[in-house]
Amino acid sequence: MAVSRTVALVGALHPAARELALALEDDPEVGRVLGLSRHEPPLLGPKFEFVQAGPGDPAFAGALDGADTLVLFPLVDAADRNEEGRRARVVEGTRRSLEAAAGAATVVVWSSGVVYGAHPGNPVPIPETQPTRPNPEFPAAGVLAESERIALAAGEEPSAPAVVVLRGAGVWAPSWGTFLARSLMAPAMVGVKGQDPPLQCLAPADAVSALVLATSGRLRGVYNVAPDDWVGAREAARAAGRRRLEVSQRVAQTTAERLWRAGMSAATAGELSYQTHPWVLDNARLRQAGWAPTRSSAEAFAEAGAQVPDGMLVGGVQVRRSDVYRGAAAALAMAAAVAVARRQVKAARSARPAT
Repeated sequence: MAVSRTVALVGALHPAARELALALEDDPEVGRVLGLSRHEPPLLGPKFEFVQAGPGDPAFAGALDGADTLVLFPLVDAADRNEEGRRARVVEGTRRSLEAAAGAATVVVWSSGVVYGAHPGNPVPIPETQPTRPNPEFPAAGVLAESERIALAAGEEPSAPAVVVLRGAGVWAPSWGTFLARSLMAPAMVGVKGQDPPLQCLAPADAVSALVLATSGRLRGVYNVAPDDWVGAREAARAAGRRRLEVSQRVAQTTAERLWRAGMSAATAGELSYQTHPWVLDNARLRQAGWAPTRSSAEAFAEAGAQVPDGMLVGGVQVRRSDVYRGAAAALAMAAAVAVARRQVKAARSARPAT
């Protein structure tokens, strides 16, 4: 007799939640997929049911009652400058979700490798045994690490569900709207002079296949979700079909900080660390559990680069006008391009004969 499980997705507006819901349509063991959020996501499929509720709403706990599997997608709003309020909402949402789905057999948390932090001394690649050290100047990483701790602690209680934490490598696909995707939408991929750090690119399809495996109940604990390889930042730019613009560390850092303080960018200056220091992930544990990526980092970078929509032409790269001002990397590229142009003009003038 076929098993008919109910999988509940909290944070259904997350791109991974939408793609997971569609993937579960093909799982014969899943009879019902609940999507919970305060705004209706663009999801389709006969198994999918939308519940307009978030953690703390009256309908939230009742909707999760009877769910066999709970999948949490913490949504960290980069545009919210109230860092303490943002942290409290995400962390409290995790707690309330775990309480409401106390009868679930499996809890899955979609997290990110950013919780390891981007540090010069990181091992390459990083195994799950590495302690989490999120960069303090990148608050979103700290929020995710705290949500992870709450979920993993809940899994240690008597009669607790199996808790699975998936730490994804960098997803650069524009459709996912990550800080890395914003940098890919910029006029150029910005780097620091003299540095060619290793970068990974996780294909969305591979992230979703890991989520499908986690909902099956066959996993427990922390797993990195990453391609088998990584490439240097310069090679990543070439694979994505982007220019790479290198500036000094001082210019990059001070420009990002000023743009964020002025309200011209939703991105924090802390994001720069994740493009200048290593945080590539070791996928051996998840591979041993039966998962395998289908794209290399270079292939995933190429796919992500091909997805960038057309728009205004800046420095030879097509980007949407609105996106030029969205991310710190985009603004840095603009500022650096202007600086380079000014230096070239100044050099040309100094080369002219005196009159």
